[in-house]
Amino acid sequence: MNHLEEIRAKLAIEEVVGGYIQLKKAGRNLKGLCPFHNDSRPSFTVSPEKGIAYCFACNTGGDIFKFIQLIENVEFPEAVRILAQRANVPLPEFKPEAHNKRLQIIEMNRSSAKFFSEQLQDSDKHKKYFLDRGLSEETIQKFKLGYAPDSYHALKDNLEKIGYKENDLINSGLLNQRSIADKNTYDRFRNRYIFPIYDHQDNPVGFGGRIIDEGEPKYLNSPDTPAYNKSLILYGLNFGKNAVKKEDLAVFVEGYMDVIAAHQAGTENVIATSGTALTAPQLKLIKRYTPNVAFAFDQDAAGLEATKRSIELAQEAELNIKIVTVPEGKDPDECIKKSPEKWIEAIKNAVPAMDFYFSYALKQYDKNTLDGKKGILNLILPLIKQHQTEMEQNQYLERLALELKTDIKLLWNDLKNFNIKKTYSQAKQETDQVPVRQIFSREEFLLGFIFHKPDLYNLVQENLIDSIPFDTRTEKFYKACRKVYNRLSTIDLGELKKELEPDDHEKLQIYPLLIEEHYPDFGDDAMEREVINLIRTINKTNLHNVQKEYEFKIRAAKDAGEKTLLLNQYNQILKLTTKIN
Repeated sequence: MNHLEEIRAKLAIEEVVGGYIQLKKAGRNLKGLCPFHNDSRPSFTVSPEKGIAYCFACNTGGDIFKFIQLIENVEFPEAVRILAQRANVPLPEFKPEAHNKRLQIIEMNRSSAKFFSEQLQDSDKHKKYFLDRGLSEETIQKFKLGYAPDSYHALKDNLEKIGYKENDLINSGLLNQRSIADKNTYDRFRNRYIFPIYDHQDNPVGFGGRIIDEGEPKYLNSPDTPAYNKSLILYGLNFGKNAVKKEDLAVFVEGYMDVIAAHQAGTENVIATSGTALTAPQLKLIKRYTPNVAFAFDQDAAGLEATKRSIELAQEAELNIKIVTVPEGKDPDECIKKSPEKWIEAIKNAVPAMDFYFSYALKQYDKNTLDGKKGILNLILPLIKQHQTEMEQNQYLERLALELKTDIKLLWNDLKNFNIKKTYSQAKQETDQVPVRQIFSREEFLLGFIFHKPDLYNLVQENLIDSIPFDTRTEKFYKACRKVYNRLSTIDLGELKKELEPDDHEKLQIYPLLIEEHYPDFGDDAMEREVINLIRTINKTNLHNVQKEYEFKIRAAKDAGEKTLLLNQYNQILKLTTKIN
């Protein structure tokens, strides 16, 4: 058994897919919302028996390796590595080649994280910074916190000793140079406390460095590289994804220390954006684990604005939203230092987004002035109008009328006349086409029955006319079936693979899923009847098409000999047509 077979044997397809989407039993298979298109009904079918997952709405899926490639947006080698780690299967020694930049940068970052961590452990003075901020030794080790020495070449020298080349270190963002013309390079991170940044698969993709003492910028992050795109990364998700699933809630905070302090306090479902404002791809990523989010941003003006923007994005992503009001200090880190219990209580008492907006509007505008009232209306009314029922709308309008000391009838009139401007994302979502569902041919359904129950091929061998022009998508499969059947007097899927190109092997698993999708309750007798009906219809359709083609050729033929030949062939077609009618 090679390492790929061992991974397949240890990881069931339903276990792998179930780590990303919720699955429910559907007959002998499982189903869930497709993660590859905007699915409104469960279209993603998982077959434990066949080891394949496939969506017939957007025509996407495959085995465990293909699924990981698609959902993690990685190449096959990295998909193998991800699954090997989960299955605890050792892989043959792998050295990233120059062309695989992402894996090479990850390995350089891994070595760098080790170097920074060792530098911190060797310096009581700098470790004291984290200890004084309330972190334990265990937490420092868990998050692999580090220290970048006040040196221009300490990291460079260390990595070059390992064997990394200077140009690759520049491309990884670990080294800087003042300009392309300047050949001198220097460490990007110097005299900083280091926070390694991991993707949700536990790969070190970048670093955040906090300045020691005074200086700018306060935080320096790795640049975008083939391994690191800050708009796609959520800090702490590698440690917290299981807690997010367990609690069915992801709590967003602003900074690295907020995440680390929260995890140490026992709230491990806490994550942060990675040196950027919250993005739609980050929300799409978290939606794999939970549809519920809570925002616990700083309680200053910038934090309030960040909360407002994040709510808008989360609403567009169709997430359930709550807001955590951080007590005791302006950010979660300070709150946890003073009172971890109050932080945990604040998460439990998170309020709906509308409560936040009312509070935000009343802080932004003076409700006692006409201009202030207009500002509050312009902020709150479009949000009220988004609610579907008049009962909900009336509840919020009553609250608004009470705050503004006005008649609710006037607010109802304003609401009816209020036009909501669509955001770019909403407009785009409306114009985006729903995935075009592939129309499978009768020939493909017939193959599905054959691969689902190979004994049915006896009916095909006896009755299908495949000597005339045939469906181009499936002809190679029927030829392969005929070869295997003539050799073995049965259909063996292992032997079929030998007759087909590797790119066609997946269809041997996808076509049978068609039968489980469309004929879930068919017994053996019903399947036989359906196969006979399919064969009859295919024969009739193909003969009709060929008959029309010959009629056209006969009319167009100018040579008498050619016309005679065509007429003879046409008569053979007519005999076949008469035979099947």
